[in-house]
Amino acid sequence: MFYSDELTQLYAAHAPTLARLTIVSDLLNRRFYQMDDAIEAMMLAALSGEAMVMIGPPGTAKSRLVRAFCHLVGLVDDDALTQRQPSEAAAERHRDYFEYLLTQFTEPSELFGFYDLRDLQKTGLVRKSENMMQEAKVVFLDEIFNASSAILNALLTFVNERKFHDHGKAEDVALQLLFAASNHGPQEPGLAAVFDRFLIRCHINNVAHRNVPVSEIAEMITAGWSETHAAQLDRSALEGPDLLEGLAALRRDIDRRTRDGRLRINVEDPIYTELTDLVREAVRRGLSSMSNRRLVKLTALILHKRLLTAARDDLQTVAIEPADLSVITRFSLDTEDRSFAERFSQHKAAK
Repeated sequence: MFYSDELTQLYAAHAPTLARLTIVSDLLNRRFYQMDDAIEAMMLAALSGEAMVMIGPPGTAKSRLVRAFCHLVGLVDDDALTQRQPSEAAAERHRDYFEYLLTQFTEPSELFGFYDLRDLQKTGLVRKSENMMQEAKVVFLDEIFNASSAILNALLTFVNERKFHDHGKAEDVALQLLFAASNHGPQEPGLAAVFDRFLIRCHINNVAHRNVPVSEIAEMITAGWSETHAAQLDRSALEGPDLLEGLAALRRDIDRRTRDGRLRINVEDPIYTELTDLVREAVRRGLSSMSNRRLVKLTALILHKRLLTAARDDLQTVAIEPADLSVITRFSLDTEDRSFAERFSQHKAAK
């Protein structure tokens, strides 16, 4: 898909950042029981900068996982991981992180700031944007699909173009990562455009709703007890350069190498046969509408999957492999289908 020599050079240039991200992944996996998929999806979101939504019933630790990630990268304090302190306290002290629970009655001003009306005649309409969503590097919107149409429309350009349109003026936003959560997938046709903006989708279920042995229930309770009552995470292994800035630098480097003609698509790579078959089967089964935008963006997600694998396995040469296409079956379908993902994995393993 990409020429291996340039991928290898890209990996070597950012190996320290990628290694630190694997430390974050390991810490979260030790903390959250059987949330491997959600954590891997989160790492891919952090690498790619693409929006991620977690879909699952209440009580599956979606919010806690986001706060734990933000704590590890230095955006929130310990109190954001305890139930005795409201998460809003962390948001007030850290303008780089914004969290909000959306309802159908939430107004755009609650996210983007209310207007300052004290000197309206002299200044006109001016938003009080301090500590609001457009100034945050990481945003977490809970119950995303409950939001009003006004908020959802604003999110379309906010997520895709990283701009906030306010009274005919487009303003750049600080957004690097957008996480969202919902108890259910989009249930109205009008939500399709917003859902399409979330390149990465991860479905999470309660352990008790699956046919699991007694030992797994006990392990989940043990892990959950520690997470609830000893929530502080050890960040000592992550001391050093700003991880978020390192990840942003990686994305900028990808753009630069592409503009320079060094990072190029290899149209003769046989992996395109695998990709085409996979996408066509997903569409045929009604599992994905697969817009052109998503297909292009998924190519980048496949690249980031390979970089993450290279960092975890300490590889010396980096080349896209058919197994990397699993990001499509695991994290990008419109409708969850574990059997489809498992059959794809078995097919790759057999090869």
